[in-house]
This record gives sequence, C-alpha cells and structure tokens, in this order.
Amino acid sequence: MSGHILDMVNRIKQNKIPKREKFQGKNRGLLYTDSSQVITQYNFPAVSSENLDRIKTNIRQNAIIRKRKSYLFLIIFIVITVTLGLILLESYKYPFSSLTRF
Repeated sequence: MSGHILDMVNRIKQNKIPKREKFQGKNRGLLYTDSSQVITQYNFPAVSSENLDRIKTNIRQNAIIRKRKSYLFLIIFIVITVTLGLILLESYKYPFSSLTRF
C-alpha cells in the first residue's frame, strides 16, 4: 500500500513544476476564435489549375498502375498455389487405393 502513496506524492511533486505547461496551454487560442476568422495551421502552396489537373491525373494513373500490379500478383499467387496443390495431390499415395480400383 505504501507504493501507491509514494506514487501519489511523486505525481504531486511533478505537477508543482512551474516550467511544465499542463494540457498544452498555448493551443487554447484556437478554441476561442470568431467563426468568421479562418485560421489554418498549414501553409499550402499555391498551384495553378493546370498544374493541379496534371497532379490529379498523375495520381490517378499511379493508382491504376498499382491496382493492376496487385491484381497481377494475386493471380500469380493463386496459379502457383493451385499448381502446387495439384502436384501434392498427384504425388500423394492414398491408402486403400488398390481397393477402389475396379
């Protein structure tokens, strides 16, 4: 039981340190702003509409290429798995195989 009391005392000592900001105090300014004011924390670069269209088409083409590659890998994996399974079944010696032949 004394371990819990010592932990509580240590936490009280740590909370008394004035250098430490509790609850990220400097970020509260964003909570009390007018709705008419738009505050963004990011500085987005300005891009012309032509460059933006070029970027979008590039992203779409890359997504299509990645999707095709993943389908190709999936098909290759399935074909290899099926062929290995068939090879395993062909090489397996069934017990009582002489009884089933007529």
